[in-house]
This record gives sequence, structure tokens and C-alpha cells, in this order.
Amino acid sequence: MTKALLCGASLGLLLTLAACGSAPSSPVVETPAAPVTGTPGADPETLAAQAVATPITLSAGQTLQLRVTVGGQAPQPGQLTWTTRNAAVATVSPSGLVTATGTGSTTVRAALTRSPGSFLDFPVTVTAPTAPAPTPTPPPAPGFAQRVLDLTNAARATGATCGATAYAAAPALTLNAQLSQAAQGHASDMAAQNYFSHTSKDGRTFSQRITAAGYAWRTVAENIAAGQATPESVVAGWLKSEGHCKNIMSASYKELGVGYAQGGSYGHYWVQDFGAAR
Repeated sequence: MTKALLCGASLGLLLTLAACGSAPSSPVVETPAAPVTGTPGADPETLAAQAVATPITLSAGQTLQLRVTVGGQAPQPGQLTWTTRNAAVATVSPSGLVTATGTGSTTVRAALTRSPGSFLDFPVTVTAPTAPAPTPTPPPAPGFAQRVLDLTNAARATGATCGATAYAAAPALTLNAQLSQAAQGHASDMAAQNYFSHTSKDGRTFSQRITAAGYAWRTVAENIAAGQATPESVVAGWLKSEGHCKNIMSASYKELGVGYAQGGSYGHYWVQDFGAAR
């Protein structure tokens, strides 16, 4: 975890106000604080001293512990008084813990309790939280459809064993717009209505959906899957399942439609519709 170190030092003959703090994130570049001069021989508790420490930049909700020394020593309880100019931007606890409560600018001050004229100011700027980097999203469905087709044809080109049945190499499938319409419609419907079945919520079977898309078929079949994030993982899963593998390897099918959609409980929904036209 990267930490930001903020230190401001005010140098005097008898009084030193030095501040250091660490933040859990967002490194901040620091510059030396302005020097402070005092009167030799004066009581550190009454010495007039003023300094401005390194500016602090925090994100809303972030905290930062400031530590100030008096005369090179940790302050005694009650020796310092912490205040903030604008609590709507940042608050500060009696121990110097700064909490960013809003956005904007304010000043946090550590002053000697017995001599408020001896203080160290911390200019504080609070910015809105940085939005997290967006999670990469898969390529659009058309790109996935081509990849699923390529992987399916690669399996068909080499042959495969589905359960106990060995399948010889089969001719490559071609993408069909009507099969793709039926497959994409079912994938989108499963994602939108959060279910997983060959039977649609309206009761239609895959053959009825394919017919409704205008595909005049002699034979059809369908593979579905959910949860796999890539074409590689979904095709590999189908090939490991006997029934799905047989659909992929069957020479009876000549054309393919591929559907992909995001949503629902599984996040990713896939459909392969196989067909041979009349």
C-alpha cells in the first residue's frame, strides 16, 4: 500500500513545530515549511511562532493522522489544540486525525494551548473521490459470435470424442443471420429476465424461436451456457459436455447462429443455434 508522507518543519531556537502524517493512498508531493524564528531564551510555551506546513490534498472520506512535535518532543496531553476552519470540508480530532468530510479547501491548525499565537497551519484541499477504473467489458456480441464460430469450426476440423462417441472431422459451419437472430434473442431474454432454460418465459421452445426468426429448417439444435466470460471458456465447456459436444460435432448441421448477452445472476449468457435448411 502506497503511503503519502507530509511533513512541515518550523525551525526556531527554542520552539520547533514539526508535523508529519501518513495517508493510506494518493501520494502527495511535499515542500519544506517556512522557517519560524523566535526570541532566544524565551519559554517555548509562550514563544510567538507561526508557520504554514506543506499543503495537504485528500479525497473525500479519506483520513490523515498529523503529528506535531513541540521542541522536538511529542506534545503532552492538552499541550496542543487542534482546530479546523471549515468542518464541512475536513474535521480534526484532539489528537490531530484529519477526516475529509466534503470537498473544497480549509485550514487545520495545531496551536500551543497556552500560547495560541504559536501555531502550525495545514492548508487542506479535499477533492471528490476518484472514480474507480471501469471493469473491462467484453467485446460486443458480433465479435464474440465470430470467435465462437471459429472455435467451433476448429473443433470440427480436428474431430472430437463426445462421451463415448468419436466424431470424425466435419465441414465448417457458416454464420446464418436468421439463426443468429433467434440465438441472440434468447440470450438477451435470459439475461434480461434472469433465467436459464431452453424454454423461453413465454413457453416457446428453441425450434419455435428459430421458426419465428424465419429459418426454414430441416433439422435444428441448440446449446446454451451461462457464467462463462469468454468465447474460449464457453466453447471449451460445451466440448466437455457430451450432448453439447455432439451438437458441435454433428455433420448434420450446416449453419450456426450465436447469441451473447450480459445480465442476470450469471452475468454472461450464451446461445448456439445449429441448423440445416430445407
